[in-house]
Amino acid sequence: MTPQERLESLLAHNTLVVAGGVAAVGVAAAVVGCFGVLRRRALVGDAAAHATLPGIAAAFAITGRRELWVLLAGAAVSAIASLGAVTLIRRHSRTRDDAATAIVLGVSYGAGSAAISGLVARGVSGSAGLEAFLLGSTAALTLEDSLLVAVISVAVLAVVLAGLKEATLVAFDPAFAAAAGWPVGWIDAALTALTASMVVAAVPTAGAVLVTAMVVIPPAAARQWTDRLPPMLAVAGLVGFVSSLAGVVASAVVPKLATGPAVVLASSAAFLVSLGVRLLRTSRRPSGMSEP
Repeated sequence: MTPQERLESLLAHNTLVVAGGVAAVGVAAAVVGCFGVLRRRALVGDAAAHATLPGIAAAFAITGRRELWVLLAGAAVSAIASLGAVTLIRRHSRTRDDAATAIVLGVSYGAGSAAISGLVARGVSGSAGLEAFLLGSTAALTLEDSLLVAVISVAVLAVVLAGLKEATLVAFDPAFAAAAGWPVGWIDAALTALTASMVVAAVPTAGAVLVTAMVVIPPAAARQWTDRLPPMLAVAGLVGFVSSLAGVVASAVVPKLATGPAVVLASSAAFLVSLGVRLLRTSRRPSGMSEP
């Protein structure tokens, strides 16, 4: 591809449409993911991500429609159901959090993969291409699709900012929040629902397999720079934004490079740089001094 062709690809209408939607999702997913990382529940998003597959298959099988909002509605229902299943298993059995999450994750992914492959194998009209939700397919995003995921992202960010004080208290000290009279259970459920919402919105971008990386890696990178939540949210959002745009640009100029994996690789590079800087700062600090 010549430089002129690369420039034309970057400025193409479809590339700009994809860039807008992916950037919005990248920022919101990174901000919401900070609370999961701080609460040590990063894998909850992974369970919700893999649970979107059976919801997508069910939504298509019931309606026969391929509109993104229909498929995402089904994905949202199954994602929320999976989080409920994790909670039930954890509370009413001797299974620990990580094992309960792994069980729901595996069952959901297996059921979703079987359902989608079954629809395609039987030649159900319109089912071809549903398997793209495994790794994401931004090439198929229309302007309406990008606007949809952008609206979801903005709405989630607005909710986070409106309840930032309560979310911060629950993320850092849930025992104190409960003693102070805050409804910790409801706040915790709301944060989980916001995570599930962003996972669902990001599925068209990174797919069910990689979507968790958009929720976990930017917050993990931001955590290397600060111990305070507001700066962490800002840095995570910035990493998510830059990584998303970098992934879209790389996908546009490199033939056959999927956007989702490119976004994940870009955010991984940001994490490695952040970790390297932290290790360098730690190694230069005189012994006996703690990090501020």
